[in-house]
Amino acid sequence: KPLLVMDNFVFKLNKTTNTKKYYRSENPECTMTLHTDINDVLIGTKGDHSHLPEPEQIEIRKLKHVIKERAKNETTPVPKIYDEETARFCLTSLAIAIVPSQREISTEIFVLLFLKRIIFKDSSLNKARRLQTPAIPDSQIFDIPDTYTKTLKGDPFLCVDKFI
Repeated sequence: KPLLVMDNFVFKLNKTTNTKKYYRSENPECTMTLHTDINDVLIGTKGDHSHLPEPEQIEIRKLKHVIKERAKNETTPVPKIYDEETARFCLTSLAIAIVPSQREISTEIFVLLFLKRIIFKDSSLNKARRLQTPAIPDSQIFDIPDTYTKTLKGDPFLCVDKFI
């Protein structure tokens, strides 16, 4: 579901009508709600927060999203992506203290999906990358995708690509 961040509090979309969107605090124990127009311009709020804001969790959520997108679109090893992004993100001291390792992110996603009764044997980062990989051909006649005809430096990998 779409999320909205306001004053370092995270809200998830609860309901949409033709003219309004209704958001509820992501914390299940909090009764705070927001009403926006279709373009997410605040119309009003209802209730009070029963918890403190967690800006570090928002930073970590953004970091996880960037890592997952890079893992989907690049062939760089996931641990290297993780290291590059955690160094680039300029996290606060508290966020650095609570940011999960690459292995912990995978375990966290595994536990979440297991609780939803989906058996998941790999990290979500590797799964996202695997979904982008072309299927294994079921015959000997197929076109080799351009990404597999060149080396990492851009030199031709194949000398000949034709059926004999």
